[in-house]
Amino acid sequence: MKRFSGALALVVALALTCSLVSAEDAAAKPAVKPVAKTAETPEKPLPKPPEVLKDAVDPFNEAAERMRFFTAAGKDSGLSKEEFAAGRSKPNSFIRVFDTFEAMSTFDKNKNKALDWFEARAYRKDLRERVLAKYDKNKNRKLEGEERDKANRDLAAGRVPKAKARGSVGFRETDPETVKKYDADGDGQLSRDERRAMWQARAEGRRREFTEKYDANKDGTVDEEERKAFLDEMRGRRRMSRFDRDNDGQLSEAESAAADEAEARSEEQRQRWAKMREDMIAKHDADGDGKLEGDERRAAWQDMREQWATRAFDQNQDGKLDEVEQAARKEAEERMQATYDGWRADWVKKYDADGDGELSEDERRAGFEDLRKEVQELAASFRNQWDADGDGELSEDERTAMRGALRKRAEEMRKEMDTDGDGRVNGPEMRAFFEKLRKIYDADKDGILSPEETRMMIREQMRSIGPAREKN
Repeated sequence: MKRFSGALALVVALALTCSLVSAEDAAAKPAVKPVAKTAETPEKPLPKPPEVLKDAVDPFNEAAERMRFFTAAGKDSGLSKEEFAAGRSKPNSFIRVFDTFEAMSTFDKNKNKALDWFEARAYRKDLRERVLAKYDKNKNRKLEGEERDKANRDLAAGRVPKAKARGSVGFRETDPETVKKYDADGDGQLSRDERRAMWQARAEGRRREFTEKYDANKDGTVDEEERKAFLDEMRGRRRMSRFDRDNDGQLSEAESAAADEAEARSEEQRQRWAKMREDMIAKHDADGDGKLEGDERRAAWQDMREQWATRAFDQNQDGKLDEVEQAARKEAEERMQATYDGWRADWVKKYDADGDGELSEDERRAGFEDLRKEVQELAASFRNQWDADGDGELSEDERTAMRGALRKRAEEMRKEMDTDGDGRVNGPEMRAFFEKLRKIYDADKDGILSPEETRMMIREQMRSIGPAREKN
């Protein structure tokens, strides 16, 4: 920086010296005819700017940025102002030349003067949207050629696009046209009520389309026969999207047999659940009104919990838990309790604004609001993977492709769980499968999944179902 300041001072001094040449001196000197630019003397092109967008902005590499963030944040996983300053001078740091702690701090929701990963990620995503809005002239959601050079040059010089009023980062429905359509109060963003109105309008549009398509007798409603025709059509489409492995538009004999087997398995499961419900009502409906309420429901829930636990830990499938199986159940329940305690401690640390060690109703509400947004963001992120034309909506073909991929992954997981190959997944098989996942994502090897480890597992599992995988 001192070297730059010295060079700047020298340039200024030279300029001042030149300006002090008197008019007489200037007149005494012979006039010099300016040299006209010719084809032989082209303008010198601008030098290639440094690459500052990669990973942090375009493309946004969440996994790499997450690792850099936790390295910069230290043991408490919170990035303070001091850690921010220390990280700026380190190579391959989360802190980039265009970042300022003041800009990041606008995403410090709990105002604890330190950013957690989710706040830092929100900042990165917001920055990406601002940069794309300014430099992505062809609107293909990536910066190339002159677009990239211009953005790199400006950000390297600290010229960062200013934030504009916007809705929640990460939701496709907050694109400018949608905001304009549903922004009733004109404040530039969608409030909860405006967002609800948007979803209601979309749901009403889908209902209207459904009625127009399946109301065969045009009486304004879909009767039982018309609804059956719709269900039959959906069943055929589900079978085709899930089991047409060679994508030839029809089911071969083998594909049709696989579809029949899956439907039989689903029907068996439905009947099993229906019987369980009937058994619970028969056993716990003390007042005989045909439904479970209050203490009846709690007793039925405890009964089902015991049945599930027996199925989950009954390794020899004899319908009861022996001493070894009971010990395995106890260990699993202790791990579950430790996981709950860890999650609760994380919430208290993050949302206990008054520092009393407990979460008040307002603090708890703030936590659940953030959780709701995070779940919506995850869902939107997954859904947007399938939005091939980038219009912010899933067409019927895009929705069919997404559902087909989900069903395919569910079938793969079922086969992975079914280690004895009997076509059914019993409790021990399911428990073994999720125990394997826990070991994969338990980064600190403490035997439980922290909130961050769980989020990583969910994201990676969601990415594994994306369209890129389907093309392979």
